[in-house]
Amino acid sequence: MPLLNQFHKFLMQSGCIPEGSRVLVAVSGGADSVALLSLLHQLADSMDLHLRAAHLDHTLRDTSCADAQFVERLCADLGVPLVVERRDVAGIAKQRKGNLEEVARDIRRDFLESVAQSRNCQLIALGHHADDQAETFLLRLLRGSGPAGLAGMRLVNQLVVRPLLSFHRDELLAYLQEEGIAWREDESNLDQTFTRNRVRHSLLPLLESYNPNISGQLAGLCELMRQDDDFWVALVAQELARCGKWRDDGYALERSLLLDLAPALIGRVIRAALQQVRGDLRGVTATHIADVLKLARADSPQGEMNLPGVWIARRYEKLLFSKRKPELAEHFAVVLSVPGNYSLPGGQILQVSLAEQSLGESADTVEFAAASVSFPLQLRHCQPGDRLRPSGMSGTKKLQDLFVDLKLTKEERQKALVVLVDDEVLWVVGLRRSEGRRPRDGEAVLQLVIKP
Repeated sequence: MPLLNQFHKFLMQSGCIPEGSRVLVAVSGGADSVALLSLLHQLADSMDLHLRAAHLDHTLRDTSCADAQFVERLCADLGVPLVVERRDVAGIAKQRKGNLEEVARDIRRDFLESVAQSRNCQLIALGHHADDQAETFLLRLLRGSGPAGLAGMRLVNQLVVRPLLSFHRDELLAYLQEEGIAWREDESNLDQTFTRNRVRHSLLPLLESYNPNISGQLAGLCELMRQDDDFWVALVAQELARCGKWRDDGYALERSLLLDLAPALIGRVIRAALQQVRGDLRGVTATHIADVLKLARADSPQGEMNLPGVWIARRYEKLLFSKRKPELAEHFAVVLSVPGNYSLPGGQILQVSLAEQSLGESADTVEFAAASVSFPLQLRHCQPGDRLRPSGMSGTKKLQDLFVDLKLTKEERQKALVVLVDDEVLWVVGLRRSEGRRPRDGEAVLQLVIKP
């Protein structure tokens, strides 16, 4: 069966490009994208497809300008509207201090999404084929990807569709030769300083010596793993909602609920939490997931680590995911010279007042015998060596030990405030008061209240 007929049959069976779609075709000028554009163009009338094309000149090669001109002529001959842009990818990669291949991919994706939006296209068609899928599988295997990553490129991923994933490069080349369609060869595809090219030109041929159909086998394996992954995605979404929730500017997982999950689910839920915060999972490997799990299982109740694009912390029974580490609290100190209202970090107010009799204490209110406390008082962040005489104890206790007992996180400890008189801690604000200096019935009191 001619390739065009096979392609048409595949589109109809898979539904990846519905009839009447507005499709943006990414055309580099290479054999894969030229074949894709030609095949879609031949089916445009029968499927009522509205085609647009886009070409990004990465300016990485001397011949890139000629590639752009070739694509312009090709689209003009086919009558397909084309958008061409030039970007200094090497300069941008240097500025970002990123991997050239990854930066180029990010720039290309942003360009295609922008063009699709401006041209009102519902789909972005890419020319990846079965051999590309096999290469992607091997690349991700070598980088330590987990099952979801080894599922490879998806036929449909949001706006992106890859209708050639079931076809091999040799089939596409044969089609172009039969139709007399020219294409451009990218000499950088021979540059084995790029990992993908080493996989393509060295590793795959070696594997083919063991199994001539290794590319087809790996592409088929990706499809099976994708089907499995689709099943897991629904289950993981359910468990993620049960184990975690958004908190401030990040996501928090309940450690006990996470670790009670089946081993096959734990790693997937961690990946899902990472994706919630980062927006994607690029650069996240199975090794990273194992490191997060090690943090969750550690004996120490608090710890933290950095992964690409995300900060992760264990805070007792919470596993926190955030795009950035919380900033340290700036040192705060003020003299409470007279009764009045004093501003606290975070927008609260400490109200200091004198009353004729006790009004009662709460978590946000403490009272001391006015006669036993004289102004000025100090209000500041805790310092190493600070001690408190808790209720029921004859001696004093380090605030550090108190914080451990209260299971305060590192961030909560850094923000903790104390009120002192003559270097004696009267109150760890909102947490504990010191024993002594309590007002008796009928005595005037000094009252400290935290207010919004």
